[in-house]
Amino acid sequence: MKDEEGKNHPHLLMLDGFDGEVDGELKYQKILYKYRVNALEEEDWGFTRERWGPTDPGFTEIMQSLEDLNLAEIDENDRIHIFRLTNAGEEVADGLKRGLSKLDPGFSSRVQTIMGIAETDKDRSGSEIVEDEVVQDAKEETEQSQV
Repeated sequence: MKDEEGKNHPHLLMLDGFDGEVDGELKYQKILYKYRVNALEEEDWGFTRERWGPTDPGFTEIMQSLEDLNLAEIDENDRIHIFRLTNAGEEVADGLKRGLSKLDPGFSSRVQTIMGIAETDKDRSGSEIVEDEVVQDAKEETEQSQV
């Protein structure tokens, strides 16, 4: 994503694609990584190889911004973060999809990628997703390196 603002879109749109809720930061981080690998030029959005695999270093800040804007809620439940889209977040996600599909010729394929990931991973846990080949490939990199 060429500009900083664009980094917020996949976080919000992925949450929308998962019917407005993702259980666990591990799961959220890994589905965002799968999206980045499948839909974008890898140099446009850097992930760092951490203990559990690829991690978006700006994830916490972006999610806090979405919560501050009342677009998402973050609940901590038994050591797991549950991310939920608010009604306002759903409206913004719908507006992004309508607007960007008209302005960006590649946007509809990125939304299709999100929907494909949601279809595959909606009912899977983060620890199951970590076992996917694309995540395992990233885990082979040196810890703290860019993936």
